Amino acid sequence: MRKQPQVTEQTRANLTQAFWELYRDRPIEKITVREIAERAGYNRATFYLYFRDVYDLFDQLESEILEQVRMLVQKRLLLDDTLDFSHHMGFIVELTQRFSAYMPRLIGGDPSFGEHLKEIIAPLLDRFIIPEQGLTEEEQDVLREFYLSGLLGAINRWMGSSGEMPIERLIELVVAAVLPAQVPRGGAGC
Repeated sequence: MRKQPQVTEQTRANLTQAFWELYRDRPIEKITVREIAERAGYNRATFYLYFRDVYDLFDQLESEILEQVRMLVQKRLLLDDTLDFSHHMGFIVELTQRFSAYMPRLIGGDPSFGEHLKEIIAPLLDRFIIPEQGLTEEEQDVLREFYLSGLLGAINRWMGSSGEMPIERLIELVVAAVLPAQVPRGGAGC
């Protein structure tokens, strides 16, 4: 007898949630399959129906998050003639809210995640922000890293803060820093 897709997805989601509850407080190498399964209300055998080990669970979850960010960038933001943060704010808000519990830990605790995120975002900078003329390739690389590291740092700080700053204000600050000529003094009015 095959399991119903809804049950399978719910079991997977429960195991993933149990992992995140543990991962928020300690490093991955200190988390066991037994702890995840018990916290989710299952046995170890159920865990192994979905994942090879704790690292596989982590990799699958990380890949899922990165794929959704990639889809936003490639299917929405790169297709337009200009980068319009206010137009795309709904997508950014949805993505941010969906992964708000995970992003600070991923950005701060997993260097490879940050590097993958930078690779996904870099085409936006190359197309809309970094001038091609007048800069050497090395200068463009340095400027790209400056923007990417600053953006990830700002997002990480914002997500790890008390939550008093609305995402609209974060976007205003980022747009004002990245595209100062396009934002009037006093805010973007998003």
